[in-house]
Amino acid sequence: MDNEDRNKDREVDLLKNLHHPNIVGFLGTALTDNIISIFMEYIPGGSISSVLNRFGPLPEKVFALYTRQILEGVAYLHDNRVIHRDLKGNNIMLMPTGIVKLIDFGCARRLNHLSTSGGHSDLLRSVHGTPYWMAPEVINETGHGRKSDIWSLGCTVFEMATGKPPLAHMGKIAALFYIGALSFSMPTIF
Repeated sequence: MDNEDRNKDREVDLLKNLHHPNIVGFLGTALTDNIISIFMEYIPGGSISSVLNRFGPLPEKVFALYTRQILEGVAYLHDNRVIHRDLKGNNIMLMPTGIVKLIDFGCARRLNHLSTSGGHSDLLRSVHGTPYWMAPEVINETGHGRKSDIWSLGCTVFEMATGKPPLAHMGKIAALFYIGALSFSMPTIF
């Protein structure tokens, strides 16, 4: 079994156990002439990115509706120890009813342990994602987990509000270097 087949097997193993209104539905697989086909729910409304390209930034009510649903889908994934690793407008599809669905679980991974402390057992070190949406720890390969999905989610919210991802004025490589060089810490509350 080559690396591509292992990745598809991993994606299928994740998808067949995920059942949530904001996650694309898995229907099954077929193997024909050594080609694995993955069948998923049909989502006819296009992606968030395609809507943004056609109409520009989302109106506030639509923005709030989509953001809430994306958060619910990501919370479900994280509650089930799954990190998506490639959240962006292209990977969020729309149903005609206004329901959003997270898609493209090719980069997703299941974490070994559920830890609220963000300990080292909760971290992956391979680089996956799309430059404008990648968290600094992903770019720097210092270990990433659920927090990296939250970063990408924030970038996606920015994308929905403005019509473009953060740093879209930069080339992809320049954006990677810029994000990777970020150094900050959260202030303490007390």
